[in-house]
Amino acid sequence: MDIEIYSKDPPTFNQLLNKRTKIDRYFYAFVTVIGIVAILLAVWPFMVWQLKTLPRLTSVVKDIPVPESKVLLSPTYAQNVQVIKDADGFSHFTTTYKPKETRPREFYVTIPKLKIVNAVAKVDSLNLNQNLSHFPGSALPGEVGNVFITGHSVLPQFNNPKDYLAIFTKLDDLETGDKVEVKIGGNKYEYLVSYSKIVNPSDVSVLAPFSATGKNLTLMTCVPPGTSLKRLIVVTNLI
Repeated sequence: MDIEIYSKDPPTFNQLLNKRTKIDRYFYAFVTVIGIVAILLAVWPFMVWQLKTLPRLTSVVKDIPVPESKVLLSPTYAQNVQVIKDADGFSHFTTTYKPKETRPREFYVTIPKLKIVNAVAKVDSLNLNQNLSHFPGSALPGEVGNVFITGHSVLPQFNNPKDYLAIFTKLDDLETGDKVEVKIGGNKYEYLVSYSKIVNPSDVSVLAPFSATGKNLTLMTCVPPGTSLKRLIVVTNLI
């Protein structure tokens, strides 16, 4: 009996090269699509913020409640507040001032509209990675003066009101009349949003009291969310 054996010639170098080229082409196309999607996810929120949110925040009357030229700047802030820039280009306020009187270590901030519940604000602290930062020397809740609180923000798609690295991402959603609740010791205070505005990172006037008798609370974060180009200031009044 005759046995027939069939064999297939191994692929030539050109055939292997063509196959490899096709795989590479698909791979590069896949990577390109992923890259474009990633860029859109990062750029689109920035564009929307610039087109929709920024005009709303800059349309308020600038002289409410007190013209910036007439803001009362306390000697403590004037002498001790500095603006420093980190190696990565991020600018922030700092101070060497330490209140002499004994003050509470922390208080709790609730912002119903942003789903922030009992967020910890460390008193007289410049660290805001694991809590909100209450700027050293600024007023305490309920007191005359300006309670100044800073928190982080990120790209909107990563917003998380329970994460201190993202807690103020939606701060620009606050509007006049929205409520900010603060608990300190056994006391509870309620503030209502008065207005919001965009300022430069070096504008230290936002730390100052607004009047000799006013009881304000100011919230600050970086904007547009995910960048540190500007600062969003939300000013509230005690009710």
